Amino acid sequence: MANTSNVLTTVLNVLTLLLGIVLITAGIWTSVHPDSATLCEKTFAKPYIFTGIFLLALAGIAGAFFRINSMLYIYSAVLLIMIVGLLAYVIFALVVTNKRISKAVSNRGYREYRFRDYSKWLQKHVVTDKNWANIKSCLIDSRVCLALARAKTSKDFYRTYLTPIESGCCKPPGNCKYLFVNSTYWVPPKTGPVSDGSDCKSWSNDQKKLCYNCGSCKVGVLSNMRHLWRKFAMLNLSIIVFIIVIYSISCCAIKNNEDIPQPCHI
Repeated sequence: MANTSNVLTTVLNVLTLLLGIVLITAGIWTSVHPDSATLCEKTFAKPYIFTGIFLLALAGIAGAFFRINSMLYIYSAVLLIMIVGLLAYVIFALVVTNKRISKAVSNRGYREYRFRDYSKWLQKHVVTDKNWANIKSCLIDSRVCLALARAKTSKDFYRTYLTPIESGCCKPPGNCKYLFVNSTYWVPPKTGPVSDGSDCKSWSNDQKKLCYNCGSCKVGVLSNMRHLWRKFAMLNLSIIVFIIVIYSISCCAIKNNEDIPQPCHI
């Protein structure tokens, strides 16, 4: 049918419109309920609102439904910009997260990570002093170390698989040679820490401090960010394909809106 592309464009954009409304509502709710939202949750308020507004701006419902080609041209141009922008982000994310070589710890179920395992860009823009207070607050709010309580003995603990954040933030670094009391309570040897590194001095048995101020914790966050960025990059590839489909349909809708329609098969 000649109007198939117009109908598809309308349906897809209704879904985009609804998603935009949901994101804006979530962002506004988080902003106006500061007491019930943690600092970690508040950091997503503005991105929710901006993303929602952007999705609303993409809604080409009027152009498709009322056959207003000028609106569809603008809509298609924005879609093209989105495709180029998302593709650039995917390439950038894969490049800056490409480097990682973790160090396996002998007879342990976890690995330890180092700053040199990650790109300079990630180090410079993610774990800066300016950002770390907010990141640390998120880690404390989410109780990332709580899961370690399942290990009751040192033997169980050393066999437990730890995520990069758990390995870096919830225990003292292995080179400190601290003695296990429980999963989040460690004591230095009677002779003192084997290493003079700053992380050994930063460790605290206070459950709100632990190793959150350690360099190893920052490295754990970098590892987690790397993993998330690569997952988002793959997700964005799927989104790009979806947007290309919408872009193709919108082009067909423009052709169908011409005074002398041309056959357009989808």
